[in-house]
Amino acid sequence: MKRKTIIITGILILTLLAVTGYFLYPYYVKQKTISEKNAEINTIEKDFKNSTDRESRLELLKSTIQESKDYTKSKKFFPEISDQYKTLISSMQNKFVKEYQQIMEENAPLDIGTSDDIDTLANHKDNLNNLLTTIEAEKEYTLSNNSNYQEYIENLSSYIEAYTNRITDIEEKQKAEAEAQKKAEEEAKRKAEEEARKKAEEETAKTHYENEYFSVDVPVEWIGAWSVTEEDNSLGKIHSTIYTFSYDPENDYGGGAMIYVLDMSDTSIPLPTYASMIPSECEEIGVTSFGYYDVFKTEAGAGFFFDGGATITLK
Repeated sequence: MKRKTIIITGILILTLLAVTGYFLYPYYVKQKTISEKNAEINTIEKDFKNSTDRESRLELLKSTIQESKDYTKSKKFFPEISDQYKTLISSMQNKFVKEYQQIMEENAPLDIGTSDDIDTLANHKDNLNNLLTTIEAEKEYTLSNNSNYQEYIENLSSYIEAYTNRITDIEEKQKAEAEAQKKAEEEAKRKAEEEARKKAEEETAKTHYENEYFSVDVPVEWIGAWSVTEEDNSLGKIHSTIYTFSYDPENDYGGGAMIYVLDMSDTSIPLPTYASMIPSECEEIGVTSFGYYDVFKTEAGAGFFFDGGATITLK
């Protein structure tokens, strides 16, 4: 009887162990599967953190998202693993989101109204445009929902527009300033030329004498120290004029000259008559190009028409 009891007890224990094993084995398999998958996910997380190359991190994020989708569709699906994937993907996405935020903060148009540096403003604008392009290309992987994407688009577009408007304002201001500067320079040049012309005219008026027969020019240094007078020297039908030029400097010896203009067109008048109208020491300068007016000169003192002095030009 005792032996029979022992046998029955043994059978019951074996049966209990078998039943227990039957129910515990699936749990063991599940925990083993979860542990192995967690190890894989941890490896992905470690690789992502250790990667220094942005493109490599992005590719790792893409592949992880795909793995998560594939796992969700698999028959060996465990919610715990799916949650682990979601946590990892969120962490990976946050890395890129922080990068976006940093670029936006570094290029935000906070003091845009106080800057006139077009190069700096354009650089900020380019950085934001590049970020906008990047987000457009990566949004499917780096942003968790469309509302986040729309928020970035609105903020970036607003920033970019602010820089565009500021750059346009500065360029228009610079253009207006350049035009004003050009106008001022042209006006200054015109005034300078006008002043130079007036000065030249004044100097010419002070250094130049002209009549219908000849013109006389004196050095600028002679201004205020020379003079000319005209005297009728006609005799009968013979028209003649005497022009007396004087040079009287303050601290030097002066001189002078007398210019005689005779109308010698009447050949019926004897030459001695013409000769009697001018001093014998006169020398002929020449004849005018019109009519027949002969021009003579005589000088006194230091003279008037000499090298470095006055010059006379017949017409």
